Amino acid sequence: MRYLMPILMAICFVGLVPAGAWGQGPTWGLKGGFNVSTLSVDDPANPNLAFDDKTGFLAGAFMQCSGGDWFALQGEVIYSRNGAQTQGEDQAGTIALDYVRVPVVAMARFAFRERNVYPMLFAGPQLAFEARCKVTREEDGVSESFDCDSEELDDPLETNNVEFGLVFGGGLELLIDRWIMQIDARYNLGLTNLNGGTDASVVNVENRGWSFSLGLGLSFGRP
Repeated sequence: MRYLMPILMAICFVGLVPAGAWGQGPTWGLKGGFNVSTLSVDDPANPNLAFDDKTGFLAGAFMQCSGGDWFALQGEVIYSRNGAQTQGEDQAGTIALDYVRVPVVAMARFAFRERNVYPMLFAGPQLAFEARCKVTREEDGVSESFDCDSEELDDPLETNNVEFGLVFGGGLELLIDRWIMQIDARYNLGLTNLNGGTDASVVNVENRGWSFSLGLGLSFGRP
């Protein structure tokens, strides 16, 4: 996470021209929440293969560069626990995929008469860097955990370490003096095939899931 500050500063630099033109400074903040994620698999040899949802936490920081009351550009660095669960007649398992996610979203905000409450919609691209991949299997009451590429697994998993995707969602912003509270729900649509094995041209695996978070930031441009 040592690159968190430089990444957020670079993201905000993109918004400095409009931010300066409209007299709004950056907002720095922290956020946390949880994911409900799964894996979408397209395997012609196993067309009925499907995964159940897995729940995990997320935590990180954000920087928002506002272009006025109606528009903002927000960059984030988020540590996110994703993955999926498998279920069988006599065994169950979990695939845990942890990422450092870097989304950059354009936000449209809509003001009520009470100008401290803003419904918002947002969308944008996202890069994700794999931090951990673990497989946990449970059989006959015994649980074992391995790295995804461990030779102790009958079928080791080779994954791509970098993922490109899209983020879109909505929520609310509450403005209290110079403080901003964000409540948002978003859908994470992975567009990269996570399968890095020799059968990658045949078997496609992509991340899917919802994220729900609460953030609190301090504005350095609001009077």
